[in-house]
Amino acid sequence: MLKDLNLLFVFDAMCKNRSVSASAEALGVSQSAVSNSLKRLREQYNDKLFTLVGRRMEPTPFALSIAPALLDALESIRGTTEQCEVFVPSTIRRSFTVRTRDVGEVVCFPSILEGLDREAPRAQLRGTFLSHEDTFAGLAKGHIDVALGYLPALKTDFHYAPLFEQRHVLVMRSSHPAAAVQLSERILEEFQFVLVEYEGSERLIFERALIDAGARGRIKVRLPQFMPAAHIVSRSDLVWIAPETVARSAAENYPLILRECPYPIEDLPIGVYWHDRYHKDSANAWFRSLIVRTCSSPPGSRPMFTP
Repeated sequence: MLKDLNLLFVFDAMCKNRSVSASAEALGVSQSAVSNSLKRLREQYNDKLFTLVGRRMEPTPFALSIAPALLDALESIRGTTEQCEVFVPSTIRRSFTVRTRDVGEVVCFPSILEGLDREAPRAQLRGTFLSHEDTFAGLAKGHIDVALGYLPALKTDFHYAPLFEQRHVLVMRSSHPAAAVQLSERILEEFQFVLVEYEGSERLIFERALIDAGARGRIKVRLPQFMPAAHIVSRSDLVWIAPETVARSAAENYPLILRECPYPIEDLPIGVYWHDRYHKDSANAWFRSLIVRTCSSPPGSRPMFTP
């Protein structure tokens, strides 16, 4: 049994951040304080708990085995404390972790940061990308606070708040041979495509549109992220089907033009997701509210109306 409950917070931070320095920053303490607490935890459990693998401090099998009980205890303590305390965003000193792709980082993070500076100036923002399976687990365990994007598989035990409808456009460089012509599927038969592919339903929507148009054989390059696609398209005759919010942002930095996409691609509902375990958590609820207030109408999106 832990004699010092503060060690629970250090254990939790190490599980989330896998780094002494990042854990210290998240907790608002010095690195030496985290190192000393980690030393005490190791002595109490007679196990290293976290070992250096590459650049990350990964939990040992023993740490993984005790984590569920310790983190459940911590959440119970936090829940009891929150019932007795009034949450004041301006005084909070912690890091909020958001699972998102580069779309969310480019489109939403600037607005979220403005909101943090205005309402919670001592809070920090951290972006990460995880597979769907790891996203489910990360939200449930509190390793990430919310997820942004299109994640229809998040249903049971998860909540969702709509943000906007994501439209899609065709992107090409401003001096592209097809820049000044009326676009059609026939015209596009002369050109090759960039396809951004990754795990998830949105990737299938892009690829299905190209397959239906008979253009699968004209996919020249496949990329795991959106922003590198903008760089490549700006320097070639390749064309790219992109979320309009991302394309507009990219066009501010690259010589690109946006055209109506001749392929039928459905708009996607983009939202913020969180686990039921943190539905009544004051900090999580405030952060979700901040995202909804600041990210509901980025340029290039359609407002989402819910009954």
